[in-house]
Amino acid sequence: MEHIIKFCPCNFEGQLCEVKDRLRQLPNITVTDERCLNYCGQCLEKPFALLHKKNVVGNTAEELYRLLVERLAAVEL
Repeated sequence: MEHIIKFCPCNFEGQLCEVKDRLRQLPNITVTDERCLNYCGQCLEKPFALLHKKNVVGNTAEELYRLLVERLAAVEL
């Protein structure tokens, strides 16, 4: 199954570059940047991404990565 993870390019862009690169190393993952994910304001507060159109939010970039990996593993079960 192909997993799609979307990021807002304005959301913690310096901190999320490494997260995106690490996610791209995982099998069956497509990582994209989309200008507007319709979560305006959130991108100024916490790192987030959409996994299969569902909002995943972390307090830090590392926590966001961990949450995304956990949810990907749960989908694979």
